[in-house]
Amino acid sequence: MAAAMSLLAAAGDGDVDTVKNLLDSGSDVNSVDIGGLTALISASRYGHTQIVQLLVKKGGDINKSDQEGDTPLIIAATEGHVDIVRFLLESGDDVDKTSKDTNTPLICAATNGQLGVVQQLLEHGADINQTNQFGSTALLRAADCGHTSVVKFLLERGAAIDLSTNDGYTPLLYAALGGHVDVVEFLLDKGADIHVTNDTGGTALTWAASNGHLGVVKLLLEKGASIDVAMDDGVTPLMQAAANGHDKVVEVLLDAGADITKTSSTDFTALMYASIKDNLDVVRLLLERGAEVNEATHLRSMPLILAAERGFTEIVRLLLENEAEINYTSSRGATALGYAAERGHIEVVCLLLERGAGVDTADNGGMTPLMSSVSSGHVETARRLLEKGASIDQVDNDGYTALNYAALNEHIECVRLLVENGADMNHLTPDGSMPLAASCSLANVDIARLLIESGAAVEVLEESRVSPLVAAAGNGLLDLVRLLLEKGADVSRTFCGGLTVLSAAAQEGHTAIVELLIEHGAAIDATLDDGSTAVMMAALFGQPEAIRILLNHGANVDLADASGKTPLMLAVQCRHVEVVKLLLSAGAAVDAKTYDGETVLRLAGYAGNVECARLLLDSGADVNLTGKNNCSALQSAIFNGHIEVARLLLASGARSNSADGDGDSALHEAVLHGHLEIARLLLEYGADANAVNLLGWTPLTVACQRGYTEIATLLVEKGAAVNVRTSEERTALLFAAEEGFLEIVRLLVDHGANINVLDVDNQTPLMKAAYRGHEEIVRLLLDNNADAEIVNSSGQTAAEIARVNYRTEVSWILQECAAQDSNKARSIITRQSKPDWFIPSREVRKDLEPFSAGSFGKVYRGWWLSTRVVVKTVTVATEQESRTFHREARIWQKARHPNIVPFFGACDEGSTYFFVCEEAKNGKLLDYLYHAREEGRSLVWRKLLDAALGLHFLHERHIVHTDLKCNQILVSKDGVAMLTDFGLSFLTTEQSEDEKTVGAIRWKAPEVIRKENPVAPNALSDVYSFGMCVVEAVTGDVPWGQHVPDPGVKFHVTRKKLFLPRPKAFENDAEWELVEKMCAFEPSERMKLVDAIENIRGFAEEERFQERLRQIKEGPEDLDFAVRELPKHSKISTMGSVRALAKMKSLGRSVRMKRGEGNLMTAA
Repeated sequence: MAAAMSLLAAAGDGDVDTVKNLLDSGSDVNSVDIGGLTALISASRYGHTQIVQLLVKKGGDINKSDQEGDTPLIIAATEGHVDIVRFLLESGDDVDKTSKDTNTPLICAATNGQLGVVQQLLEHGADINQTNQFGSTALLRAADCGHTSVVKFLLERGAAIDLSTNDGYTPLLYAALGGHVDVVEFLLDKGADIHVTNDTGGTALTWAASNGHLGVVKLLLEKGASIDVAMDDGVTPLMQAAANGHDKVVEVLLDAGADITKTSSTDFTALMYASIKDNLDVVRLLLERGAEVNEATHLRSMPLILAAERGFTEIVRLLLENEAEINYTSSRGATALGYAAERGHIEVVCLLLERGAGVDTADNGGMTPLMSSVSSGHVETARRLLEKGASIDQVDNDGYTALNYAALNEHIECVRLLVENGADMNHLTPDGSMPLAASCSLANVDIARLLIESGAAVEVLEESRVSPLVAAAGNGLLDLVRLLLEKGADVSRTFCGGLTVLSAAAQEGHTAIVELLIEHGAAIDATLDDGSTAVMMAALFGQPEAIRILLNHGANVDLADASGKTPLMLAVQCRHVEVVKLLLSAGAAVDAKTYDGETVLRLAGYAGNVECARLLLDSGADVNLTGKNNCSALQSAIFNGHIEVARLLLASGARSNSADGDGDSALHEAVLHGHLEIARLLLEYGADANAVNLLGWTPLTVACQRGYTEIATLLVEKGAAVNVRTSEERTALLFAAEEGFLEIVRLLVDHGANINVLDVDNQTPLMKAAYRGHEEIVRLLLDNNADAEIVNSSGQTAAEIARVNYRTEVSWILQECAAQDSNKARSIITRQSKPDWFIPSREVRKDLEPFSAGSFGKVYRGWWLSTRVVVKTVTVATEQESRTFHREARIWQKARHPNIVPFFGACDEGSTYFFVCEEAKNGKLLDYLYHAREEGRSLVWRKLLDAALGLHFLHERHIVHTDLKCNQILVSKDGVAMLTDFGLSFLTTEQSEDEKTVGAIRWKAPEVIRKENPVAPNALSDVYSFGMCVVEAVTGDVPWGQHVPDPGVKFHVTRKKLFLPRPKAFENDAEWELVEKMCAFEPSERMKLVDAIENIRGFAEEERFQERLRQIKEGPEDLDFAVRELPKHSKISTMGSVRALAKMKSLGRSVRMKRGEGNLMTAA
């Protein structure tokens, strides 16, 4: 390693003798350092020609590159070493070899202005117009960097003068953008298109004006550039120059005739752009040239409002001097003074007031400048407004005053200012809010104390509203509670459902306050409207110390609420073990019942808390005491699958065979909910496997009807009778055959089930299976001698039942069986009827032209009888294509779900087959999401939830989609996302006929597309594909992006086990974690679809919540240069727990949380 490093150092230093000696001593000529650097690369970088020649002669690899992908030729070209470039080319180096970033030696040389190297490379045949990954050529890079001589030479050698980059920039645009006058002039002289635009619509004049390149601007105008050409957003060169403060460019453009009145797509003029950027000289110039000072956008934004909102005092002064309308209002009704006051720009406020601005002019919501100012905490601005006569007690449309807002937003200095100036401290808003109560709810002791000491009333006038004392007690503000009591606050007042001060403090565990309130006479057992006491509220919220204090002061431990629930029941239900211990030690009734019969132990069973159940049993609870519908605690525990509670109850003597009012035993309950281990436990404790309920159902009947194979097997092993009949004469086999549970049918048949048993309608298991179309069960029953000739009470055989219900496959099976039985020698049974999905071609009319097409065929809109539909035509030329068509029709017919495109039928007549389905009016998912984003809505996760539910439905019916991507997700006219395209789908219960995996590679799971031992698509590979759909929906682009080709994706996914990098659109870690889990490399490690759905459901709910939050804020903020309209100040109060309530208010670009008075109680 040391010798290698010595060789690198010597080569870089140009030490020929040392290099020779090291090579003669056996040093590896191609050794590399940790950065991939070789001696040849080092010598090429520093221009040591003799050493380069020596190294190549000794076997130096001219193709070896460093970590950046740069070879000796690229490095020498970049550095301008002509002799080395010539030598390497003569040594056989590739003249167009590219680096990792796809730059060729010619592009590198042109970028650095290495004219000699450029000449040498072209002499050796370099492609003069070759582009890198961004679409740049050598000429583009030379023009961008201002290398005039290189530009001239390249044009002389035939470089394409108007070839553009991927984003539309030509050499002329690059040169203009960089201010390279000589290059611009030469390009124009050589015929460059002066009017060409990039992807955003900008011309050379646009970019020169934007960057203030005066010389280029003058030259372009002389050469005939269009002066008022606008970009895609309507911005002209004059607007660009004005926005960026290039007053000299603005002057030249105006002198050349630029239209000063033109507006952008947001209705902005050059004057507006200059005003929002505080470009005073440009504003002055534009006004001198006749710009309209009171021009407004569609949102009624005008230069004065724009400048005032941003605090640009001198701009405001200049606009006013030019007769700007001082009291002009925006679309939300606010004036320049209102905007300046809200943002605290005191100098602007003073200036506007001096010039006569209306001090009390309110916006559409009734907000005055004073209200806006104190809401944002700008005390000095508020002081100046008051000095100018602002109305201190004026109310907005919701009845709020400035003091209400100051208290609600916790700005104590503003509160102090308003109080000192005589604001009404006891103003009650229509929704019942008062400044003091709001401060107590927010736990702002300083403001509350200030208001109390200033004489604010300590009691509210309305029972329905929270009082300061209740809010302070709920928030644990001991000193404030004490102060309020000293000032005469009523300890017995209730509010909102009868909540008392004592209950508010107790439920939050504020023990010192509980003691204080009791000392001041609070009634211990006072009840809320629902009968709850302070003890109950403390039990509900798990506050043992508060309960201890209340009990010590004589609280009734068993006082029940309006439903008959006691504190002990609430504690058990909420699993508060310490509270349960305390209440039991205080003598709480352990076998109390609610008015509808619920017992304490039953509630413990439902909750599943073993410790609570043990405490109750140790305290003497009757383990077999029944409640509502004669249900026991054991059945309650089983209902929710709490096996440890069930084990405890059984060990404590619970009767395993007790039945409820419907005759259902504990074993019935366990089987009904699929709890295998609980069923096993019950059988160990002697549960009767043959117990029957009032309908004659045994546990085995339930298991077979529900499809619980393992439970059914356990019951049969434990002696369950297989031929027990229900009240409708149905056996377990009849249920299993009807529901399609093949393994259970096989189990029952193997254990002697009567295969030809008849129910009350003379239906056999074979008839049930035929009616439902369960082909494999029909075969199994026939193989076990099921009688196909038996007729039901309507005189039909199984075959006839299958035929009239369009169960074509079953009908064929039964006909084949009949034919074999009658020794009719034929191998293929002629179809006797069309499949149930068949639609005659005569009933369908297509429009003349298709609206979509692909390799599969064409898609038309059309009519099926009188219904408007979509008709998807498919050309069928081979037997394989025919089988594929029929398979898709069968699968689509089975897939009837709200999140799957409705299938009406199909036609397999003639050479062109077709499917008929409902039209998804809102088109493909990505298009729908794009338009939603354009409208300011985010619907990604809600639509993904729709699609995921559709996929879950398919998997439940053993259907694998195999070709999931966002193109296969359509959106209905009602905005419901639906899966479509089942051309590659198959039933896992059928033998797959296709060996080769087809479809879009970048959505495929690695195990499906790998070269060695690929597996057939399955439900887990569908989960992977859906994960890629999540990526596609969130980013709006295909997985891995457009720049990575399919072979590259396949290589990364299958060989390197490399997952795609996290796209920037995934700002939420949890959302990206979902994708990673759904797309785990190992199928066994992939998230289950049901778990993914719950995650997606959570994201969808958050997305819906955020949308509602945005709707609360009235009037969207303007983007970029537009006025940022302010939403109305929200004053929404809700009641709940004692935590302070949040009120929302958007102020400019920020959202401030304004917590209100309520949220003081969560009822049991």
